[in-house]
Formats: sequence, structure tokens, C-alpha cells
Amino acid sequence: METLGGLIGLAGLIGFVLAIVCLIKPIKALKMGTRKRALAGLGISFVVMMIGGSLMPDPTPEELAAREAERAAAEEKAAVEKADREKSDSERAAQELAAQKPAIATAAQSMWTQVSTQVSACDTASKYVADVAGRRNASVYDLYPMVQQAQSRCSEAGTNVRRIDVPDAIPRDKRAAFAEAVTTCENAYYAKASAFSQMGKVLDGDMRPSAVSEARQSADRAQAGTMLCALGFMKAGQEAGLTMEETMGADFKEE
Repeated sequence: METLGGLIGLAGLIGFVLAIVCLIKPIKALKMGTRKRALAGLGISFVVMMIGGSLMPDPTPEELAAREAERAAAEEKAAVEKADREKSDSERAAQELAAQKPAIATAAQSMWTQVSTQVSACDTASKYVADVAGRRNASVYDLYPMVQQAQSRCSEAGTNVRRIDVPDAIPRDKRAAFAEAVTTCENAYYAKASAFSQMGKVLDGDMRPSAVSEARQSADRAQAGTMLCALGFMKAGQEAGLTMEETMGADFKEE
């Protein structure tokens, strides 16, 4: 009965398709030379398909279970194949990254060296300010011009750091982290310049509580920014599979 129902349904489907074709463009060879006959054939074919479908028995619980098992097995197979592909892609990417590691390390150290070179004048000026400010009888008249100079040097450092580009030797998917590290360093040294600017205002006589508070907060932000500058490069190097020493040189060798 199932076979008979299937054959009747198939015949009805074929007739249905032909009727649609004849409805669009009548075919005299099929004796459907008019659209009226094509419409009639369409209706008859539909009825035949319905009859064929009614003759086909509903699937048994065993058949439904078998179909569900087949579907689950197919999904499981697809999931396994996907996991295998992802694992293979990951292993291949790791191998490619390992092969590029020496070149990446050289490029990363080059970037860090450029940053260190560009900010050295600011760091030196900052140290002089800290040394003079830490003296017992520090003179405002000695400190003020040093603060002004430190502000200028740190602002220049931020501008110069901004011009540092990420080398092509660093893989494309790792460049964003290094670019972000450069931006962090740029902002850190602009923050130091801002801190010295606020300090200069206080030294120049603006002793309002708000001005003093802002100077302290600016100094805290500058100190935090300097740490974030180095941490940004450490993070970028780690994402590229490098150690701190490989990223920033022997001074950052991990014990």
C-alpha cells in the first residue's frame, strides 16, 4: 500500500508540474492546448497527489525513532567534523606563528626600543623634577623652570610615540594589540605633560584647593599611565606568543 501510494503521489506530482507548464505555455501534444484544460489538469493532479498521500500509512514509532537516530547521528558527525577542522586550523595557525616568532620578536623589540628612545627625555626630566622636589629646602624658583621643561619634553614624547608604526613582520591579526599599546603609551606621556602643566600652575601661585587636587590627580594618572604603557606591550607580546624578554628585551627577562 505504501508503494502504491508513493507511485500515485509521484504521478500526481508529475502531472501537477506539467499542468503548471501548460498553464504558462500550452502544449498541444499533451492535449492541453488551452489554459482551461491546463487548469483542469492542475486540479486533477492535485487530487491525485492527495489520494496518493492518503494511501501512504503514517510512520510507525520505530520508523520515527530510526529517523531521529539518523538525524542525531548526522548532527553528531557534522559536529565532530567541524571540531576536527577547527583543531586543524588552530594547529596550523600555531605552527605558522611559531615559524614567524623570531621575526615577530625582532619587530616587537624594535617598537619598544623606539618608544623607550622617544620618551627618554621626558623620563629624565621627570626624574630631575622628582629629585629637586624631594629636597628638604626645595626652591619654587628652581623647580618651576624644570617643571616647564618636563611638560614640554613629555608632550613632545607623546607626539613622537604616536608616529611609531607597527612593522609588517607582525602578523595582521596581531597588529591591533601592538597599535593599541602604542596608543596607550602616547596617552600616558600626554598625561605626564598634563600633570606637569597642573604642577606648574600650583608652583606659579594657584594654591586653590581645586588646583592642588587636580595636580595630585593628574600626577596619579600619569604614574598609572606609565605602567599601562609597559603592560600594553607585554599583553600584545603575549597574544603573539612572545615572552616579556622577547617583546621588550633583556631588561624584562623573567626570573
